[in-house]
Amino acid sequence: MLVLAVSVLVVAGAGLFFARVAGGGNHSTTETSFIKLPSGCEKPANGYLIIASNEGFNDSVLHGAPAKSWPIITVKEGSTVNIVVCNVDTFAHGFQIAHYFDSNVETVGPGEVVKVSFVANEAGDFDMYCSIFCEVHIFMQNARLIVVS
Repeated sequence: MLVLAVSVLVVAGAGLFFARVAGGGNHSTTETSFIKLPSGCEKPANGYLIIASNEGFNDSVLHGAPAKSWPIITVKEGSTVNIVVCNVDTFAHGFQIAHYFDSNVETVGPGEVVKVSFVANEAGDFDMYCSIFCEVHIFMQNARLIVVS
């Protein structure tokens, strides 16, 4: 069974997709606003959607990062993992997964979408992290991929 803890609220309205993300950029606000998601920023069938914003992956700063990992994806060993990463920030972010998706630095520019697919062939607990240093870098260091046998 595939499980994902996600804090992003995605709604459809007038044919456009929007995400609720924290506003301000100073990481102390709880104010939210709706912003347009980039083209192609959709949760894949049997997959996961991760939003990179000025509040970390899936607003991780609002969920206790770095002490509390966010988001957490749990999959069964041998399953195919499909992830779409959307950057709604005005700065580039990186996206890596230790062991599975870490051979190259993957840059997700502002308004860009990256699609990742791989077979979870080894059980364990793996870091998902931003590979580009930025002001919210620490809030993108503690996401987890958990592969259970």
